[in-house]
Amino acid sequence: MIGHSIPEYIFIRICIWGLRLVAPLSIAYVASSWYTGSWIYSRWIGYYALIESCFYFFVYLPRSKFLQEAAKHPELLSRKEREALFAKCFARMSDTDQATGWFYPPSPNSIRRENMLEWILWALFASNRAERLEEWEDELEGYIHLVEKLMGRKLEDGWDEDIKCMKVSMDPIVSLHRPFVWYLIVALVDTYTTVNLVVYGFQHYTLSRWYTYFPPRLFSPLVKPSPYPQLSYWYRPHRSKTKQPIVFFHGIGIGLVPYVPFLAEIAAADPDVGIIAIENLSISMRISPEPLTREKMLEAVRVILDYHSVQTFVVAGHSYGSVTAAHVMRSETLSPRVAGWLFVDPIPFLLHLPAVAYNFVYRMPKTANEWQLWYFASRDPDIARSLGRHFFWAENILWREDLAGRKVGVVLSGRDQIVDAAEVRKYLTGEEEVKFRWKSEDEKLEVLWYPDLDHSKVFDTTKLRRPMVDILHEFVKIEERPESVDEAVLVH
Repeated sequence: MIGHSIPEYIFIRICIWGLRLVAPLSIAYVASSWYTGSWIYSRWIGYYALIESCFYFFVYLPRSKFLQEAAKHPELLSRKEREALFAKCFARMSDTDQATGWFYPPSPNSIRRENMLEWILWALFASNRAERLEEWEDELEGYIHLVEKLMGRKLEDGWDEDIKCMKVSMDPIVSLHRPFVWYLIVALVDTYTTVNLVVYGFQHYTLSRWYTYFPPRLFSPLVKPSPYPQLSYWYRPHRSKTKQPIVFFHGIGIGLVPYVPFLAEIAAADPDVGIIAIENLSISMRISPEPLTREKMLEAVRVILDYHSVQTFVVAGHSYGSVTAAHVMRSETLSPRVAGWLFVDPIPFLLHLPAVAYNFVYRMPKTANEWQLWYFASRDPDIARSLGRHFFWAENILWREDLAGRKVGVVLSGRDQIVDAAEVRKYLTGEEEVKFRWKSEDEKLEVLWYPDLDHSKVFDTTKLRRPMVDILHEFVKIEERPESVDEAVLVH
């Protein structure tokens, strides 16, 4: 992430304007050349403009409609499960703003009963008002009563059409065109990442249908196939008999490039500790098939671990990757095999509050770093599809009690523009006092607080990364092996 300065603002706006102008200028150039009967100025410029024009009309436009297909929501929770989930969420809502923050414009006094029901139907029933069932009425009344109690007033009957609520998995996916040249830049960055990871001792295991991703990797047919055909990854062989390997899940961006120094430092700190860096290409600024479901991703991780004869391991996840780390924590088969978790800029905590959804999907940018996030992440077509059609808050949320008895490190950034880091820190530590390092009484949970950092900035320097490397190398030390590990391994 870039910062907040005026020069950075000017730079990022110029970059965005430049990329957004490529398609219309190319179309205008091709049309003008056609009108005059020959390429204007240079045929090579003409060929490039023709490629960009075709890319817009025959790739972006059809896909932008295709990406609007309705989400396939997880199986509906039972009433008992829904009520338990709502009770957990409600217990963490300390004021009216947290209850009404899912609505915009933010005018709590204008929200009417049907507006609130619309949001509850999406959040707990994955439904809209037209799909509302009579059997849900009593349950819905109970939720409305609790919300009114928190707001301190009765909700006025009726519907205000000017009030909208954030329904991430049902609202239209909003994306912006990426020119062909942008994907060439992605390919160059990916090649740079590849060279560095190979130098640091990593081997690539590729997808079976690598050609369905764009830009394709020219080296894909030459490397080893992944044991799970729909998921690629990088592997640094594990040789230690006294320590466990690390499984890393990256966040949204151009793949693993921001994490190369971090992975290299983990490797340098203990060369015998193996690393499996999972690639999620659907959130890596590529044109890609739809992402794996939670169940398929967990299955893929298990297959990869078993392929490399990994029985116990440590999990690290950054940003969107922390969601997959949370899925591993709640997996009955994989969780017993994990010695520790590191969550960096975590998404799953307090996911029932509106901060993550609003900041990533709905907020209009103002500062330089917000413009960078908005254009290069939030409005990327495939990233927008992943968040808008394959991200379900109820299956991704993580509670403090889920951490009980587990070794967990959490890294938070005070100026995080996506996560409400201050609220998450308070939730995890239970303390108002802010300090860099906090540990629970049993010393299993550790929270690091960087007050002046934005989302992802903790990976920028060796000094900032060092505490995370130290936590991981404490976690990888083999202690007493859990009895359930053998059972989990034998099952598969």
